[in-house]
Formats: sequence, C-alpha cells, structure tokens
Amino acid sequence: MTLSETGQVKYRNFKIKVAYRGTGLSGWQRQENGLAVQELLEDAVGKVCGHPVTIHGSGRTDAGVHAAGQIASFFTKSARTPTQMVRGANRFLPRSIAVLEAEEAPLSFHARFSCTGKKYHYDYLVTETRDPLRDWRAWWVGTRLDWDGVRSCLPELVGEKDFAAFQSAGSDVKGTVREIYGAWLTSPEPSIRRLEIAGSGFLRHMMRAIAGTLFEAGRGRLGREDFKNILASKTRPRAGMSAPPEGLSLAEAYYEPKAELRRIFGGE
Repeated sequence: MTLSETGQVKYRNFKIKVAYRGTGLSGWQRQENGLAVQELLEDAVGKVCGHPVTIHGSGRTDAGVHAAGQIASFFTKSARTPTQMVRGANRFLPRSIAVLEAEEAPLSFHARFSCTGKKYHYDYLVTETRDPLRDWRAWWVGTRLDWDGVRSCLPELVGEKDFAAFQSAGSDVKGTVREIYGAWLTSPEPSIRRLEIAGSGFLRHMMRAIAGTLFEAGRGRLGREDFKNILASKTRPRAGMSAPPEGLSLAEAYYEPKAELRRIFGGE
C-alpha cells in the first residue's frame, strides 16, 4: 500500500489473471447489448474495492470465446491484499468467470499496452459423433481430416508478415502486419487436435480465420503452397471460413521483451 505525504492511500495498480467460459457471454468488452466479461468483472471488483473501477484486458475476445489466461489491470485506492482481491471478486462473479491470481504492479503497467504477445488455442473435436459434453469448447470436425496436411501449412505463419487475408472485413485497424513467434498442432486429449499460435498480436477474427482455412487444408482442398499464396494475397475472400468461436481460447498473455519471446518459442 502506498501512502501520500498526508497519510492518505494513493492509487495502486493491480494485475490479475482471469479465466472464463465464453458461452452465453457477448465477449470481453462491455457493451450496451449483451453481458460482457468486463462488465461482470468491474462490478465484482468494484464491490471488493468499495468504489467503481475500470478494468483493461490484454485484448478483446469475441462472443463465445473462452480464456484461460486473460490478463487485466485496474487502479484502486483500496487497501485489500492480492489474496483478498481474488477471494472477494470470486464471491461476486458467476461460475463462468474466475479471478485466478492477483498482484500489485508498477503504476506504469497496463494490461493492454504493456503486452508483448499472446498465445491462442483453437480446439478441434475429433470424434465420430457430436459430443454435447465437449462441443461447447471445441469445433466438432469428425475423424477424416488429414492432420499432416494441416501441420504442413503451419511454418508459413511464422515470422513478421501481413495477415490481411485473415482479418475480418470491416475492421478499422490501420496496420495488418503482425509477428507470429510459433505455431503448433498438438493433441492434449486423444479426441482433441489443438492449434496453438503465439504472436505479438492478432487481428480481429484472425485466429478463427486461420483455423477455418486450415480446416480446408485438412479436407485436402488446399496444400502448403496454396496456404502460402492465400497469405500473400492479403485478401480475405481467398481464405477459408471463420471457424466457430467455441473452439477458441486465449491461453496466455506475455509481458517479456519480444526478443525473449522469440527465443522461448524458437523464432531465433
């Protein structure tokens, strides 16, 4: 706790880690129509702090998208400890959202502007029939995809490139160049194929557009050279559909120097 010369509590900056199930939520950002994670979190944390708070996330997630490692920050005059912040906030949050960790951060820290990278997961459900106990968190694609074909396209994503071909139409983002530190296809469960991509940043719906285009590679409708040409075209209609939101999760947000992230993910 920081005190001013008059003995009054100054503002403190908190960094928190949040997990949420995006089903039924309108995404991260507070909005007029629909219930958002930011709104529910601000209401809960505000009750713990005893005053309204504005919470900034490392990035926005769309309606239906989940998060295991969303990082957020906020200023408060409260004297609550990090443990009290976690326990108190979770008392007021719905079961679909939880604050996992909290710590006091430097006043200069900002969850969004200090962020140097993120990692997203996209899960494909590989079963003969649809599984209602799991298809809320993964895209059911059956069992006939060529995963070697999907894997062969991944090296084309790595590096600093223009990802306009994987950006949703109508986005007002000025620059479409992003750096991807690494891309992998893993299998955390026998019936799940997980696309993992870590990068400096992601365009609107970029991860879902990549996941949908790679689905076409798995169906044998395009190969690595086709995927490379789609990326080079910088044209969204050349790419595949946007994969459904339920398969997507924000896994982690990073605050290390970018050079360190390149080293960690094998970019250097």
